Amino acid sequence: MFARFTLPSALFLVTFISHTNGHGYLEEPSPSWEDSPNPEWVVNVDNYWDIGSGGDQCGLFKTMAEEKGVSVKDVVLDMVGSGKECGHTLADGTRQPVPTDGKAKWLGNGGGGFTHVGPCEIYIDDTMVLHGDNCEDEYPGGDVGSTVTSDMPVDYSSCNGDCTLTIYWLAFQNANWQAYSTFI
Repeated sequence: MFARFTLPSALFLVTFISHTNGHGYLEEPSPSWEDSPNPEWVVNVDNYWDIGSGGDQCGLFKTMAEEKGVSVKDVVLDMVGSGKECGHTLADGTRQPVPTDGKAKWLGNGGGGFTHVGPCEIYIDDTMVLHGDNCEDEYPGGDVGSTVTSDMPVDYSSCNGDCTLTIYWLAFQNANWQAYSTFI
C-alpha cells in the first residue's frame, strides 16, 4: 500500500548505555551514514535525572517524565544538544521506501534487537506513532549473534510520500545514559 511513498529523511535519536561498544541502530528503514553503519553513541550522560542505578529505572523514568511533563523525545533532544541531532548519519540522505510490512526494525550491535531496558518513541513528522515504556521487553529481538531484529509496528498512513521518521530510545545500564541519533 505504501510502496510508492518514500521517506526523505528520518531522525532517529536513541539513548542507551555501553562500556566500549554501541548497541545498534535502525536497520529498516535504512539511514544514510556519514561513513558506514555506526552504532556508537553521540553523547554519554552520567545519571541524567539522578534515578540511580539498578532497580526499576523504566518505572522511575516514567514517573519523573510525567511529573516534569516531558517525553522521551524531549529528554533525548536535551541530552544530544544542538548540532548532534543527526548523530553519524546524513540529514539529507537517500530517500527510503516506506516499509511494506509496517515495521521499523532495530538491529543490535552484534545481532539481535534492543540490548538494554529503556523507553522509546517513534514519530512521523511531529506525530507520535509508537511509545514503549521498556522497548527491550515490549519489542524483543533475537539473542546477540542472531539476525532477529526488534520489530516495532508503525502506522505509516500519515506519511504521504514526504515525511520524517524519528525514533528516540533511552536505554539504561547502571547510572549512565547515552544518546544516539540517526536520520534516514
